[in-house]
Amino acid sequence: MPAKPWKFGLIASAAAVLLTSTAYADTIVLRGARVLTMDDARPEAEAIALVDGKIAAVGSTADMEPYLKDAAVYELPSTALVMPAFQDAHNHLVWSSAQAEDISLADVSDEAGLRAAIEPVMATLPEGAWLRGGGWSVAVYKDPSASVLDKITGDRPAYFDDVDGHSGWANSAALKAAGITAETKDPEGGRIERDANGNPTGMLREKAMALVQDIMPEYPESQVDTGLEKAQAEAVSYGISAIIDPGLEDWMIKGYQRADAAGKLKLRVKAAIPIDAAEGVAGVQRTLDLQKQYASPHFQIDSVKLFVDGVIETGTAALLEAYVGSNSAGDLLFTPEQINEVATAADKAGLQLHFHAIGDRAVRVALDASEAAQKANGTTDRRPQITHLELVDPADVGRFAPLGVTATIQALWAYPETYIVDLTEPVLGPERSEWLYPFGALKKAGARIAGASDWSVSSMNPLEAIQIGVTRQDPEDPKGRVLTPEHRLELDDMLRAYTVNAAYSAFDEANSGTLTAGKRADVIVLDKDLTKIPPTEIDSAKVMLTLIDGEAVYREERLPAPAKQ
Repeated sequence: MPAKPWKFGLIASAAAVLLTSTAYADTIVLRGARVLTMDDARPEAEAIALVDGKIAAVGSTADMEPYLKDAAVYELPSTALVMPAFQDAHNHLVWSSAQAEDISLADVSDEAGLRAAIEPVMATLPEGAWLRGGGWSVAVYKDPSASVLDKITGDRPAYFDDVDGHSGWANSAALKAAGITAETKDPEGGRIERDANGNPTGMLREKAMALVQDIMPEYPESQVDTGLEKAQAEAVSYGISAIIDPGLEDWMIKGYQRADAAGKLKLRVKAAIPIDAAEGVAGVQRTLDLQKQYASPHFQIDSVKLFVDGVIETGTAALLEAYVGSNSAGDLLFTPEQINEVATAADKAGLQLHFHAIGDRAVRVALDASEAAQKANGTTDRRPQITHLELVDPADVGRFAPLGVTATIQALWAYPETYIVDLTEPVLGPERSEWLYPFGALKKAGARIAGASDWSVSSMNPLEAIQIGVTRQDPEDPKGRVLTPEHRLELDDMLRAYTVNAAYSAFDEANSGTLTAGKRADVIVLDKDLTKIPPTEIDSAKVMLTLIDGEAVYREERLPAPAKQ
């Protein structure tokens, strides 16, 4: 899973100002640029009128005449493109934003880098305060251990999540605080890495991470609120109007609620509550209770998150056959019986299913659970999602469409970078590696594909993911190797993934996803028409304007303010 920069981009600070300084106009007209509606009934137009936060008209410049009186009119460059705002179907916005205020170990590869990242922060904290953060990568830091951290942190407890959230790095003080010793048994669904003598090394995998995480102090509300404000500003600067945030804990939910109550939450957030095998079906009622307690205008809990497996690079993804050079095929975090039971109970309760599945066995188990739930309950149109889909067995590709399962993809990962070349292909072998991120095959089989970032695992910018979904090449090496070219998608596929299909996966297609009269005025303006530039230049395009409910929540300075008619 290629990681993009851990810290917020410089653009976020500018966007944060715009969030609080833009004026709202009852009527807005955008004209002068091509309008790509993503609506099959009328794919293109010359202009669009927005009234009271809704799309009032989409058509020719002449069609806008009735709306011009007292309207705020954006005169756009002819080279620009107007389209529906992007939606991110898998984005850990509040968790990642709070953690982004912590210590960043992005690109740290040695002890000197660790010292440079940790010591300045350590000097500002009270004696004994926890040191925490994340962003380190198994592809960059080759030998993480408690002893390495101990040299820097001493007896202060320290813990850092890796960039994809499937491994944790603890120092000796943190292990001691959590009571982790040589005698501690691996928790169900987790692994404590040990040295030759059986002592914990400080590396915790999957559910073992919770042994430390559960004893750490909660984030201060001020840190959560500050982080969320910055992250939202970055999101709207990329043209994002809505997200699905999978895997919320109570403090994360409360962060969204505070922002919404204060009128600061501009994004629409659909959320999933994680249920693990130990909690089982009891998690369904807990989710329903949270759903009733915390619903608000821009925030809704409507699904459950089920982690089926881990990740390939640490050997925790569940495969149908063993990893090359190993007797292990990884482990499921649920037994098939357990996940079928939870999925069926959640589906019966009207909750959407959101599966994390990386390995081909995990994908099959998630499909089986979706099928079991539908058969048991006789339900239709529940729109279960399986996200990540790094390795899919050819026999399962054709099952998505008949089951109505959405393939929620992180296209940004599908090119020959370190995670693929050094950590994945060698342990899968050439035959299985032909089915890495098989987006093209899923499309041909009729699967609905939704776009997502998995931020902060990787960049939130949809344009970067759209480019790689189309090219499957390193954006810095456009003449380099293509990862399984048969699995490339067309530009239209990727645009639909981030608009029409992402809205559908959130049960919001009646209100968003296309520029259609009557829908919400969630609209973006790009400085380049993506259909008229080479695919290798898609990520060079910039969002100039983001409107959510007709409100300008982001505007680039080079785009003139609208003129009042």
